[in-house]
Amino acid sequence: MEAATRAFHFLGSTGAIRAGYHTHDWAGCAIGPPACWSPTLSNAASLILESEFPMYVVWGPQLTFLYNAAFAALLDSRHPQALGQPLAEVLPDLWPGVKPLIERALGGHPTYGEDVPCPVYRDGRPATGWFTLAYSPLRDEKGLVRGVLCVTSETTQRVQLERRNALQLQVVDTLRRLHHPSDIIETACALIGKYLQLDNACYVEADEESGSFEVVHDWHRTVQAAPSMTGRLARLDDFGVSTLALLRTGAPLAVHDTEGDGRLPERGPRYAAAGVRAMLALPRVRRNELKAALVGYSNTPREWDEEAQRVAADIAERSWEALDRVRAEQALRDAVARQTTLLDMNEFRLELSDVLRRLDDPARIFAETGAMLGRFLQVSRVLYGDYDADKGLVTFHSNYTDGIVAELNGTFPTSLFGNGNYTALAHGTWVSSDLQRDTRTNGPEVWPNYAALQVRSGVVVPITRNGALTACLFIHDNLPRVWSADIVRLIEDVAERSWSAVERVRAEEALRLADRRKDEFLAMLAHELRNPLAPISAAAQLLNMGTPDSARIERTSAIIARQVTHMTGLIDDLLDVSRVTRGLVVLARDEIDLRRVIADAVEQVRPLIEARHHQLTLRMPPDGDAAVVQGDYKRLVQVLANMLNNAAKYTPENGLLAIGLDLTRDQVLLSVADSGIGISAELLPTVFDLFSQAERTSDRAQGGLGLGLALVKSLVELHGGMVTVASAGRNQGSEFTLRLPRRQGGNVEEAPPATAAPVAGSHLNLMLVDDNVDAALTLGLLLESGGHTVTVVHDPRDALARAARQSFDGFLLDIGLPGMSGYELARRLRKAGAHEALLVAITGYGRQADQGGADGAGFDHYFVKPVDPAGLFEVLAVRAAGRTS
Repeated sequence: MEAATRAFHFLGSTGAIRAGYHTHDWAGCAIGPPACWSPTLSNAASLILESEFPMYVVWGPQLTFLYNAAFAALLDSRHPQALGQPLAEVLPDLWPGVKPLIERALGGHPTYGEDVPCPVYRDGRPATGWFTLAYSPLRDEKGLVRGVLCVTSETTQRVQLERRNALQLQVVDTLRRLHHPSDIIETACALIGKYLQLDNACYVEADEESGSFEVVHDWHRTVQAAPSMTGRLARLDDFGVSTLALLRTGAPLAVHDTEGDGRLPERGPRYAAAGVRAMLALPRVRRNELKAALVGYSNTPREWDEEAQRVAADIAERSWEALDRVRAEQALRDAVARQTTLLDMNEFRLELSDVLRRLDDPARIFAETGAMLGRFLQVSRVLYGDYDADKGLVTFHSNYTDGIVAELNGTFPTSLFGNGNYTALAHGTWVSSDLQRDTRTNGPEVWPNYAALQVRSGVVVPITRNGALTACLFIHDNLPRVWSADIVRLIEDVAERSWSAVERVRAEEALRLADRRKDEFLAMLAHELRNPLAPISAAAQLLNMGTPDSARIERTSAIIARQVTHMTGLIDDLLDVSRVTRGLVVLARDEIDLRRVIADAVEQVRPLIEARHHQLTLRMPPDGDAAVVQGDYKRLVQVLANMLNNAAKYTPENGLLAIGLDLTRDQVLLSVADSGIGISAELLPTVFDLFSQAERTSDRAQGGLGLGLALVKSLVELHGGMVTVASAGRNQGSEFTLRLPRRQGGNVEEAPPATAAPVAGSHLNLMLVDDNVDAALTLGLLLESGGHTVTVVHDPRDALARAARQSFDGFLLDIGLPGMSGYELARRLRKAGAHEALLVAITGYGRQADQGGADGAGFDHYFVKPVDPAGLFEVLAVRAAGRTS
């Protein structure tokens, strides 16, 4: 009766929840209706119903679940069906967490759990709540534990506040250590993505003026096959009118499901197709303009509860503050640095000038300027690199490092660092503040190489000469770094001034080398000219010793003729090289078969080849293959004869010589190889240079000025070709290869006709004018020996007077006369009546310009001293024959 009274009191003294107990169908319930409850259970039920705190009781073997009105609010839609049911079945998501606590209480031990996370429902939506739980055992009249009383106190707000505060401290502490905007952006995306358990989070920057936004960083929770959206540009209108208007107010945009959100009627399916089903966007607005946003994505629909939005807003706001801080710090540093470092830069430039002024070695210039710049900028590495555009290679040298990063030396393909980056150097200096985030360098093929070299930021200054990139100055830092315009200009200044200093030093060294070579050449020239002068002098003395007989005269005349021919060859070589190297030679442009060139060159050099008992072999293409080039026949014969003459001269007797002719589609290759003394590796680079003749034999037994190969190179280049040399070294022979553009088809010029023998005729009455008495006397005697009458005059005015009194068939005039040049004398002779007379210039001036001046003065022929007797007699014979005809 007492238990029934308590049950009646229990059922009648509460509100709606008691009514629920009263009307509840307890059939099938393990503990039966309230009227059947034991006093302990009735008292416990009465206790929880009277309490304002959420409380519940579990009773009996099945842990039947009873609760009060305060706890019913936490059950949401599961009330009242949960009343009287086993706890494990009613709250399966709660059961794993509370089971240990209940089992301990059932063992007779009161249990306490603080801030236990429990799934709850609020407004029909699942959520997580935190509770402090106190479990007490309930004993029956016999003292046995039959159930458990649980008193709960919700601590959700406090826990969320504490967690939010902890997160804020973590965010602030993390961001405080960062000093570059890109690091802050990356960290903010990672924090919001991990804390809210998102699939993606990105940072976008908006440009209201252009109506676009750019994805600056894209964070993924897992590694995905899909490419990163970093660097992608899109229109602001893609957000939609209403959502864009909301974002411009600074309010967050929370989309539970993009497919069903009315604010995205047209764009929702596009978001869903891209894998974006839920979205939370946190805008940054300054001066009523949308500047940026942190955007989180989920691949499945998701409720963004108030706490999630609040946490995301906190992270975003702290990130905005950190960005403002680092940018303000950077602006302050820039302002202070600009004021304080301009003077430092000027001092640095003065010091640089002093260093460059005293250094005279390119390697030291590179090393010391790099070290100066590295210390001044406090960077990790400074180095120079030589660039080979044809091969796509860069060779690094002259390293300065801070001792942390390693030196970088050697040759590498430019593709390792991004070919596009080297191509961009054609447009100017290349700058990157963060290579890891720079789209030019953060690709999977390139960034690992920079990372391995500890290059996080850098500046590359191109050094161009004649429109081509030849070298670069590289500045590396192992941390992200913003390079101010002043710093970039300083680096550019150092690069240009250092390279100019290197060029100056190299030019000075080249001048010294050229001067030394010139001195060596002049000494060699004096030696070579003295060689023929000695036998000439001896022959002259021999002729003066007593009465010479015919045999002595014949021998001495032959000696003099040979030595004069040798000296003439030396002087002709000098003049020829001078004309060719100064571009004063005009080449004929005829279609020429190189087979004829080879035949004529071999014919010229054959006496030397036979005298030294060499074996010459020819390797020619099939007769049907035309080896035709465009050029000057005589000059090409001169080139090949020079090469073949060198091969014969510098090959010991009984040597092997070979001429090869090969054809490609576009080129004719002509090679001359020998088994001679070879060329040392030191001489090979300069073998074609003027004044660079090295002694190929210690006694210079072969003689010569060493101008032949310089002449060969110049003539070949005038023909649009090139000549190269290869030799394995001393006594290993040499091979010279000539490459000329090949002509297809065309009319091949015939060989120049042989010169006709001079026609004998009557003698001429000649006047010879030369201020050199010996030269005039010997030439006069030579002409008289040919049957001509010769009047020798040494003064041009005497010549004019003599010509006025006497008629002459011809005049032989020196150009360098005293008081009046030979040109002027010729003009006056023509005006004085010598209209039909033969005028022949005989001079030591052999330039084309001198010959042009002679033509303008009225000369008929031009001879360079020493005069070729055969040629002169031929000219006189032709005139004599014309006079008698």
